[in-house]
Amino acid sequence: MNRSKLLFVFLISFLFSQKVLSQELFMNSPAAANISKGRLEIRNNVMAYDDFRYYHNAVEVNYGLTGRLTIYNHFYYTLSDGYKFIGDYEPMFRYRFKDIDGKNSHLRFAGQMGFRIPVDSRSIVADEVEYELHPGHRIKVFNFINDLTVPIIDFHTTDNYTLRSDIIATGLFHKLAISGHAGYNINFAKDNFKFGNYYDFGLSFGYLILPTEYESYDQVNLNVYLENKAWYFEKNKFLNQTIINSGGFRMDTYLGLQSIFYSTFIAEIGYKIAVHSNEYAETQIEKRPGAWQFSLRYLFFL
Repeated sequence: MNRSKLLFVFLISFLFSQKVLSQELFMNSPAAANISKGRLEIRNNVMAYDDFRYYHNAVEVNYGLTGRLTIYNHFYYTLSDGYKFIGDYEPMFRYRFKDIDGKNSHLRFAGQMGFRIPVDSRSIVADEVEYELHPGHRIKVFNFINDLTVPIIDFHTTDNYTLRSDIIATGLFHKLAISGHAGYNINFAKDNFKFGNYYDFGLSFGYLILPTEYESYDQVNLNVYLENKAWYFEKNKFLNQTIINSGGFRMDTYLGLQSIFYSTFIAEIGYKIAVHSNEYAETQIEKRPGAWQFSLRYLFFL
């Protein structure tokens, strides 16, 4: 009888954990929660810009190495040019180093480190350069020493490598999840042009709408998200000469709706709002557009 009670308590705790963890699966922001050991996540993410004229596609293959260590693999790709990868590969390791558990709540702390590795590397060495704000949307710049102001996160044809690092804190309070992160990212130039290093920050919220009462692990979960992400870019350099009009601050807000089926299949839709930017390129040349987001994920144990 005692064993039955213990088994019942274990199962209820397991089901509850499935519920409370669901709203920590942020659509665009890192969380200190890990993918379970031996579980693989495959995700395809599409950002549609300028009234669906341009698309920014990405595929992720993520895996739980241990209960605390997860590897994330992020590839950008395009559906044009013969399905050629267009810019970079981003491997990232995330380690959860601290847990604080309470009744119907917990805090998680993690650190992550990884790289941005250019796939279709193109050096910037002349007085004319072509870059993509997003796949298919190309802009040419001439005599760019004072004009190439775009930060590296918008540039998909550079030869710069990036060392990325963040600290993440995530709290779950019944149906509300709150996550924040902050990091510093260092760029390494292969040739003459170096993109400025940059800071990244974020504060995000997730809320479980359905189910109102948890009865089965197979129930559909419906979550809503409000994610805020910000960056501060240091100035770009060419031949060690600072490009005066580069650098600056940027902030985006993402609104999203997420459905989880059988704790394995996730469908997401959202919208990115370009909230603020004092970057020279954004205030003097061209405004950043908003974007629709569509994403599918599938998780399974190997």
